[in-house]
Amino acid sequence: MEAVIIAAGQGSRLREVYSPKPLTPIFGLKLLERIILTGKNAGIRHFKIVVGYQAEKIISAIGDGTKYDVRIEYIHNPRWELGNGVSVLQAEGHVKDRFLLLMSDHIFDETMLKRLIRHGVEDDHCILCVDRNLKADYFALDDVTRVFTHGETISNIGKSLTQYNAIDTGVFLCRPVIFQALRKSTARGEYSLAAGNRILASEGKLHALDVTGHFWVDVDNREALQKAQHILIRQLFKPTDGPISRTINRRLSTWISARLAKYNISPNTITLVSFGLAICSAFLFALGGYIQVLLAGIMAQLSSVLDGCDGEIARLKLKFSTFGEWLDLILDRYADGFIIMGITISLWQTYQNVFIWIIGFATLTGTFMNSYTATIHDELLRQYDTHTPSLRLGRDVRLFIIFLGALCNELLLTLLVLLVVTNFGALRRLYSLKHVYQIDTTD
Repeated sequence: MEAVIIAAGQGSRLREVYSPKPLTPIFGLKLLERIILTGKNAGIRHFKIVVGYQAEKIISAIGDGTKYDVRIEYIHNPRWELGNGVSVLQAEGHVKDRFLLLMSDHIFDETMLKRLIRHGVEDDHCILCVDRNLKADYFALDDVTRVFTHGETISNIGKSLTQYNAIDTGVFLCRPVIFQALRKSTARGEYSLAAGNRILASEGKLHALDVTGHFWVDVDNREALQKAQHILIRQLFKPTDGPISRTINRRLSTWISARLAKYNISPNTITLVSFGLAICSAFLFALGGYIQVLLAGIMAQLSSVLDGCDGEIARLKLKFSTFGEWLDLILDRYADGFIIMGITISLWQTYQNVFIWIIGFATLTGTFMNSYTATIHDELLRQYDTHTPSLRLGRDVRLFIIFLGALCNELLLTLLVLLVVTNFGALRRLYSLKHVYQIDTTD
């Protein structure tokens, strides 16, 4: 599968912010880069970019695709001023029988592309992804292209429709029939893509794929750019976030990530910094003394906040890495172990009692079991279509308990609370899975 990206227009309404529009940066990635990387994550490796206005600047900035591990070719449209339909028509003869058609100023969720590719398309039809949420806050109704559908068939499309039930997202799966329609519309002096789509719709050859609920934004002006930034940050909040992540850590980490994303800092670097803070925390705990313990607690909590930044920057900059996920997962376990051992050593120096080591070992075991069972538990519940419990006693809660304990200089109480919380969490998951399996065996 290959994709055609239209990047030929002037983008006059965003020109005061950045020009040319396809190179407008959002959290360290240009708009066009976001489209390419989103397509890559959906399995696309070959892109044809139609350029016109400031073409050389775009080609110089994006290149041949080597830095994105994809293949990029450029199609020049000398008549780019006429409209985006002419730009699409310029791709005729450069693409195979079936291709994706994307706009350089529309950013979207990769799952939209995956669904569209799986959906397929008939030999003489095109498919447009449509959004049926007409009251969404991520577009201005006066600016979008409106769509009227009967079931999966689009009967009309255009910005001025008074009767409509969906919105054009700018994401298409096309067959060469699109070029036939555009030749007809341009012959009439209508040069927009919507004009060609109206011809397809009148012939019953334009179908709709409902992608309501998926993320997409048409970055057409300054206000839309700000909305896109806001939505991208909002998406960093996850339904699996624990209570401390949701109310404290994520608010701080997203603020940090939004600023770090502008620089060439890799998620793995942030993972290592977070781990380094945890090691410093463990060392200060082991030293003992209130000032050292207080600094250790602050570092543990800061490590917890930064632990969210690596994944956030990976998502903001579309830098997904299996190695990065494993690095974060493994270093988190080491960090937890070092911090608990630091607290245990500090308490041993104070009490000189063997029970301190027993409590420390039980807490360490509970911490590892709590982390180990979390993902497995949630995945099993999803297999049985059962909701994940809203109460999550995860790493964010554990490190916040350590921070509070350090603040109050109550390390023994902290260790005892962690012992109960972590082991209770693991046993609670075991009980909930037993209940799920009992339901399954009785069906």
